[in-house]
Amino acid sequence: MAHNKDFIPGPDAEFDGWLGNLTGYVDTMVVAGTWTHIPPDKAAALKQHNTDWHTAYGKTLGPHTSVDTEAKNDARIAAKDFVRPFIQQYLKFDPVTNEDRTAMRLPNKDPTHTPVGEPKTRVLITDLKALGGFQTEVRFQDEATPDSKAVPYGMNGALLNYIWGPEKVTDYALIKETRLMTRSPFTLSLPPEAEGKFLSCFARWQNERGELGKWGEIQHIVIA
Repeated sequence: MAHNKDFIPGPDAEFDGWLGNLTGYVDTMVVAGTWTHIPPDKAAALKQHNTDWHTAYGKTLGPHTSVDTEAKNDARIAAKDFVRPFIQQYLKFDPVTNEDRTAMRLPNKDPTHTPVGEPKTRVLITDLKALGGFQTEVRFQDEATPDSKAVPYGMNGALLNYIWGPEKVTDYALIKETRLMTRSPFTLSLPPEAEGKFLSCFARWQNERGELGKWGEIQHIVIA
């Protein structure tokens, strides 16, 4: 998507319509079974963010308090923080078409752009830091450019695979939860019941066609 202008609308009214349209389109395609590459929990999370935003926004359309405004702003930030990596991970490559992206009001792929090949290098998780509040900061970089924190050209980001539990996990096949990290550092939020448990995770690059690179090493930290 070779566009400099942000495709997410700025004014609240436009953002409300844009997010509602995007959410409705994704939900229709997932429910119909046309798109099977989007996990049900991710589609459900998109719907919840849209509901939270629309509800909070609606409370500011009439007489309202500063608390209502703050809640609306927080809901917008949360929705945007979710939807950007969601688009990067699930809506930029097949089976999603240019026609689908137009209908969702997303920029299409540049027809003159030469697709980047399958990722060849590994993601290095350089640091895991417990932030408290069941959050973990993940710092990562490409093994070929250790002096840069930038995501390599043609990559959507680093796909973080993770699991938490009472013991460290060393089997890649068991680490199935995913989040797309589009910049370093990335903050992973977990539920309260994860406190005191081990977080086991690794990352690999994902390119603009959804192809994944080599596994990085599994890292562990105790969640605080």
